[in-house]
Amino acid sequence: MICFLLLSLLVVDVTETQNTQGTFEGNQTFNLLNTTVEPTNATFTLKKDGWEEIEEELKNNKTSDIITEEDESFQDPEHPRLFLECNQKALVEGSHLYCGVPFQDEMSSLGPENWCLLPNVISPYYRMGQCLEILSTYYSCFYPNPDVQDFFLYIHSLYFHNCSREEVHLEDAPEGLVAALTLIPISLIPVPLYLMIWKLSVTSSTTNLHS
Repeated sequence: MICFLLLSLLVVDVTETQNTQGTFEGNQTFNLLNTTVEPTNATFTLKKDGWEEIEEELKNNKTSDIITEEDESFQDPEHPRLFLECNQKALVEGSHLYCGVPFQDEMSSLGPENWCLLPNVISPYYRMGQCLEILSTYYSCFYPNPDVQDFFLYIHSLYFHNCSREEVHLEDAPEGLVAALTLIPISLIPVPLYLMIWKLSVTSSTTNLHS
């Protein structure tokens, strides 16, 4: 019981630390993304072996270790990432440097005239999303997370803000056609009434003859 209480307090402390760091660094996301970051001038160091590991995961499409917000397995005391703290700063910078820059290069090669054509952008967009998933896992962050969502919004504001869904404009039917379609059913109403009255009169006459 005591071990369980200590574990709960530790989890709460880690959560509060992440929230505090997120409040401080969350406002820096767009400032970073709006700047040009060169690999040699990065403000954090990603070990060579670490980046090679990420590249290998991207090539092999390894996403089985990604922690999603819906995944409740992280509550397991034996979960390997329970006591790891999300490195938000590295995630924000790495998202731009290792996921955003390749995507921007591909979009530049496509040209603005192709940015709103889904078949042309779906592959680069998918690779960028997969890169962000793996990067989030590498830095012990859940996926999706607010920093990744801000990054997606930034990318959309750059490349897809002028893309609008084509709306089909339906024209009103001609007034004459509308009037005809309205009057025809009304004009047919007397016909069944006449047939019903005629049938009743015939039935009545037949009954009188037999009587």
